[in-house]
Amino acid sequence: MNQITKYYRALGLQPGAQIDDIKKAYRRCARKYHPDINKSPSASELFIISTEAYQFLLAHHKRKESDSDRASEFINEWDRYKREQARRKAYAHARIRYTQFVNSDLYKSTRVLDKTRIFIAIIFALLIIILAINGYIVRLKMVDKGFERPTLSGFILLIFTGILFLVTSLIFLYHHYKNKK
Repeated sequence: MNQITKYYRALGLQPGAQIDDIKKAYRRCARKYHPDINKSPSASELFIISTEAYQFLLAHHKRKESDSDRASEFINEWDRYKREQARRKAYAHARIRYTQFVNSDLYKSTRVLDKTRIFIAIIFALLIIILAINGYIVRLKMVDKGFERPTLSGFILLIFTGILFLVTSLIFLYHHYKNKK
């Protein structure tokens, strides 16, 4: 088993997983193996290995692999310069309380897309609402030109869908900032 496959397996992933999957898997492993939560004697080492794997896979994804020589060169470079640094950071994170670890930059880096997705959902919800109202008004004006009158049920369904997206997104945003404090 090569180095890359070993790191994917450490996070419970198949080789070639996407960055979002790597971040989710790392959060899951961090919750499972952090010594503050898991009192097993092997938990600290498993936490360190999963943190090392996470940092390696993120760095690996940033590099373009054009051929196998560059891949081997990257792995050798990682082993020389980054592995010890990753283990030191993981060891330090393993020694702090889980609540402190969740507020660390390493753990927060796994949640970057969460906030972005919330804002995209809010924008999408507002677009649904605005376009539904605008579309209904335009269709009402077109009745004079021989078009059918728009159905009120379709308009209400679109407005309800937009409001549902908006409320759900705002609830997630509220919980995101509430958990941040």
